[in-house]
Amino acid sequence: FSNPVTGMVEGSQGVDEHLIDRLHAILRPFILRRLKKDVEKNLLPKIEHLVPCPLSKRQRLLYEDFMRSSEARGALSQGSFVG
Repeated sequence: FSNPVTGMVEGSQGVDEHLIDRLHAILRPFILRRLKKDVEKNLLPKIEHLVPCPLSKRQRLLYEDFMRSSEARGALSQGSFVG
């Protein structure tokens, strides 16, 4: 799996949905997902703080260039963030 997945992550290869589905099926039994509130009952509720911070001029330019690319717009419109 490593070579095709690496290619997809780096963008040198297209996304292979069949390969991703196979990988998920293999890994699913080994991944345990639990929430803290379900595991430890004595924890206080989670507190989240949103701290807005503006982008620097360079970050803003890079972000705008990225968002102008048709590849980025296509991925965001499909809800796909891989590849």
